[in-house]
Amino acid sequence: MGFTRFALSASAGTDITHLIKLAESHELDAIEVGWRAVTRSAEAELLAARARGISVTTIDLGAVTTADDPRGEFDRLVAFASAASCRRVTLTAAADPNDTREQVRRWFDAMLRELAERCEEPGLSLVVRVGRPAEATSVIADTADLRDVLASVNRLNVSAEADLTAFAAAGEDSDRATASLVGRLGHVRLGDMAEEFPAAVVSGFLADLQSYGYADVVALPADAALPQLLESLGGNVTHDTARVAQLQQTLAENNLDAAVLLSSENVLSISGYWPMNGTCVAIVPRTGDPHLLVPAGEEFWAARSGWHNLHMYQAGRITDPPFATTVDRLLRRLARGGSAVGRRVGVEGPFRAQVPPHMAHEVSGRHEIIRPVVASALDAEVVFFDQALCRSRAAKTPAELRALRRSAAIADVGLRTFRDGLIDGARDIDVATEVERAIETFGVGYQGASRVRGYAFVMSGPQTSQCHLDYEFSSTRRMRTGEHVLMELAVVADGYWQDLSRVFVIGEPTDQQRLLHQTAEAAFQAAARAAVPGATGAQVDAAAREVIDAAGLAEAYPHQTGHGVGIAFHEQFPLLKPGSDHVLEEGNVIAIEPGVYLPGVGGVRNEDNLVVSSSLGAASLQTIPHALNVER
Repeated sequence: MGFTRFALSASAGTDITHLIKLAESHELDAIEVGWRAVTRSAEAELLAARARGISVTTIDLGAVTTADDPRGEFDRLVAFASAASCRRVTLTAAADPNDTREQVRRWFDAMLRELAERCEEPGLSLVVRVGRPAEATSVIADTADLRDVLASVNRLNVSAEADLTAFAAAGEDSDRATASLVGRLGHVRLGDMAEEFPAAVVSGFLADLQSYGYADVVALPADAALPQLLESLGGNVTHDTARVAQLQQTLAENNLDAAVLLSSENVLSISGYWPMNGTCVAIVPRTGDPHLLVPAGEEFWAARSGWHNLHMYQAGRITDPPFATTVDRLLRRLARGGSAVGRRVGVEGPFRAQVPPHMAHEVSGRHEIIRPVVASALDAEVVFFDQALCRSRAAKTPAELRALRRSAAIADVGLRTFRDGLIDGARDIDVATEVERAIETFGVGYQGASRVRGYAFVMSGPQTSQCHLDYEFSSTRRMRTGEHVLMELAVVADGYWQDLSRVFVIGEPTDQQRLLHQTAEAAFQAAARAAVPGATGAQVDAAAREVIDAAGLAEAYPHQTGHGVGIAFHEQFPLLKPGSDHVLEEGNVIAIEPGVYLPGVGGVRNEDNLVVSSSLGAASLQTIPHALNVER
């Protein structure tokens, strides 16, 4: 499975026409060009390719000198970059015969500061790179030089390039060199020697990038044996076109010209990117390309979305404008540029609860201030369309199902750790923290996951009878042989959630505990069989409830049978409860969680996440079975 988006990089002598044809023939949607090759006629050719889906991700200024100062042409470069939706410029510094190395470095740093200011408004980033073998006069020779430039300029829109070939040419260890640039990686190249590296070296290099959070394009040489190279690297990744198409269909059905989305779950749903702190904005027109507004420094993470149109804004400094002003400016620019944002725009309504961004301790609450900005900037009617939005995202796309299977595999590690840690005398809180540790240490890096969290709540003895309430917690209580021990577990991997429960008895269960377990398990299986495309949420709930009622435990089952799960721990559609007319469809991912609870005795609830896909019932994503007890 691939986790990287690749761009085809022009080698010396490769003309732009050939580069575009080569990218199209290998189903790549991104190219990188040298600025000296971007003539006026080439500009028109590149913009025509952009309309066909081939984006220019990077413009390379090359090795610049004091005698060949790029500032004179920078206005034309910025205009072209904006038209082509390009947001990155790479460059290095070269020595001039009349200047010393120190003079070149001082000039280069001063020039970068000036260009960085000029790049803020259009949202461009500057990426400083090591000189390549053909640029023998470069004064930036290794990662130590790159770090010196970053420290001297110290601007968020100035970053460094990691080039596997350049590292090797400089005699540097690629692992250490890449690690030394973490947090300021703005671009990555495999370089002209990509085919000569062992596959394990290249895959390790890409895996490191993923674990460090870099998710932007990786440049491949145009003269490589591309089919074999791409196959060895796991294939190319781009944005989830199926999800964009589903939302655009929803916009058409609701007579909306566009959607402006700010909440973390909706940005994730439409883009595939889980925001860091909840200050990304997705703009999706009814037709045409979507746009994503991201703060400086986060764009290299947000590139995981694969969207062509990322717009970077400056934030965090006392000189930066307020967030609302930034959004207003972007929306007006899009409208002036001809983007079909329209006059009737869907936005998010008031929230009952919010899914946290990666920075879970600081959920952004900026939705209310953005609505009037949308109305003013676009001269638009603002329409709440939360219900339609929730319904449109309920059936998962193949890309979303892959992400959820990955988070399920990570969650299984937590379920297994919980089961194996249940012993007489263990404290609930200690088992819970060990589960969270196991999830995060295993999960980060697993199949490219870069951000993983586990939230485990372990309850033992009579406390398990209260686990259906909204205030679960892990205490210092010590679990004992013969007691129920139940864990409620939430796991998130790059924004895709799992909602799970497991319960076991330590040692030999009593007859009463056997009855509770058998009843809850039979109800779970009945609900899973009933969860077929076309069934209503009420029908699935009734299947579980009938089993529990027949066991004489109706009063012990006070809650609903389940709900949707995916980009939120609890999704609003479909709900599996009495009276629910939500109709299940293929691709829904649902949590099924019937349980029985006897105060003073304990509670039993085993909860899995399942995919609705067959007339035989929903299939579980979990591999850790529902067992009655743990033998010790």
